[in-house]
Amino acid sequence: MGFLEERDTTNLPTIPEYYKGKCIFITGGSGFMGKILIEKLLYSCSDLERIYLLMRSKKGVKPEDRLKDLYSIQCFDRLRKEKPDIFMSKVSVISGNVSELGLGLSQEDRALLVDKINIIFHVAASVRFDDPIKYATMLNLRGARELVALAKEVKDLSSLIHVSTSYSNTNRELVEEIMYPPHADWRDTINICETLDEHTLNVLTPKYLGELPNTYTFTKQLAEHVMYEERGRLPIVIMRPSIVISSLAEPMPGWIDNYNGPVGLLVASGKGIMRSLYTDPDMIADYVPVDVCMTSIIVAAWARGTTELQQTDDIPIYNCVSGKLYEVSYKEVTDMGRELARKIPQNNILWHVDGSITTSRTLHYFKVLVLHLLPAVIIDAILLALGRKPM
Repeated sequence: MGFLEERDTTNLPTIPEYYKGKCIFITGGSGFMGKILIEKLLYSCSDLERIYLLMRSKKGVKPEDRLKDLYSIQCFDRLRKEKPDIFMSKVSVISGNVSELGLGLSQEDRALLVDKINIIFHVAASVRFDDPIKYATMLNLRGARELVALAKEVKDLSSLIHVSTSYSNTNRELVEEIMYPPHADWRDTINICETLDEHTLNVLTPKYLGELPNTYTFTKQLAEHVMYEERGRLPIVIMRPSIVISSLAEPMPGWIDNYNGPVGLLVASGKGIMRSLYTDPDMIADYVPVDVCMTSIIVAAWARGTTELQQTDDIPIYNCVSGKLYEVSYKEVTDMGRELARKIPQNNILWHVDGSITTSRTLHYFKVLVLHLLPAVIIDAILLALGRKPM
């Protein structure tokens, strides 16, 4: 991190010392990255005062019950074994919703956060590429605005880490650790999405996105500018991770709880569902292990928090990527996946392992028709004939 290279760190507190006695507010704590962040903070910075998790009710389950369910997952096995009481004694839930005005906070909870918290990790986001622009804007963009409004009220804010994405500027061949001009005005975007109906917005979306590929990258790019406007006023750091994959080492090697990125391709290929992938086999995708990414943002908060904020300060931006260190092509990913699937077969395999890559659109659609669609139609017809529900 260039932010550190210019400083003498001799007399600075260590990272655990910096976090000692601190109160931390986390959005997105129930997500993939948020879980690892919570686990790492509690395990390595155990003297922190408290972690407040913003959490909403979901499918009729109250935030308090969701917190209990969260602690029961495999990700926290290490904590339960080595520090069994720390989670329930140091983690509190705050009822709210990032996509709502004011983050959906009650007056009492907002006052509590304003008075108590020192560090904010804004991890919450929708990472779906096909989200309607209204939904993506309310969560990824307006949510960032509402978080900044809260941060401005906090009495003793040491650092605010905004987790963006290294793909927020996909319209550029080279993405450096700088802020690029916005694709649109973030205030106008929020206003339009609050005003227009869903159907009209969906019709206008392709024109509005322009050269950006989806609503995710579009809203994440604009959210960076919400943060950037507060340079010199709030102790913000912008982190840009690439494709976040399973853990390298902590809390255990290979932990993941979703099918995003290459994992979905490997599972679909291993089960025999995916028969063809239309892409360039030599294309390089950038991956970063989730524990490496979360450790980086913990360090970034320490770096920002141990430096006095000046009005002339720019906002540090870090690309959390593997870059040239580990280059893996799509062909290598699928080849490794097929080899692993043969050695360690998955449960409920539908067909033999495949997932071949082609650059021919014609061949790809032929394989989709013959190996995807046709078998599905035949299986559904058989199920219907047997009086069962089709797949």
